[in-house]
Amino acid sequence: MAAGIGQRLGGKTTKALVEIEGKPLCYYAFDFLRAVGADNLIVVGGFCFDDLKKKVEEYDTNILILENKEYKKGNLFTLEKALPHINGSFLLCNTDHIYKKAIADKVRAQLQGIKAFCDFDRPLGDDDMKVWHNDYKLARISKKLTDFNGGYVGLTYCGNEKLETYKTIAGQLLAGGEDNVVAEDVLRHLAGSGRDVHIGDISGHGWLEIDFPEELERAKQELSFKRHEFF
Repeated sequence: MAAGIGQRLGGKTTKALVEIEGKPLCYYAFDFLRAVGADNLIVVGGFCFDDLKKKVEEYDTNILILENKEYKKGNLFTLEKALPHINGSFLLCNTDHIYKKAIADKVRAQLQGIKAFCDFDRPLGDDDMKVWHNDYKLARISKKLTDFNGGYVGLTYCGNEKLETYKTIAGQLLAGGEDNVVAEDVLRHLAGSGRDVHIGDISGHGWLEIDFPEELERAKQELSFKRHEFF
């Protein structure tokens, strides 16, 4: 998902094109997904779409690039553009996260069913997506949770056998008429209706999220010293 304005970073270009060490954030995501084992990449853009399309094509002309013109709505509208093109297992990823190489190995080893990837070794703030799980099965997910025992890291896997269920719930949420629905709402409704959403654990390595200027500066500093650990 690469449609956002990146308003908290100034909104001059889509966040996916913000560069660190001369490399746009979307390229970090592509390299990570390739390392996990993705055969096909789908990018859904919105804000500054033509600029994003050009940059993606410079990386790989075989990547499917789709446009979400409703990019000011919740990001489930971005995911909606991709779902008709998905006919098997998929790994959903944002373009404002940079993961270490070791995390790709941990993710690849846990690709089963429907899985929300989390970590359990960082402090969580108001803007972090929090989860409550019971024996590594998702019970609740929200930024507003006051009781939580894990933090969602922006990665969701859906196996082929669960694809139609996932699409059905996403369709129901989109048909509800709300503009602010997000991809995590699908996980919330799946868990709330008794369907198993398992928790994947990527703890132990650390990763970078770029939402605010101070996070961008911190990411630049960390990659300048530990570039070999990241994609």
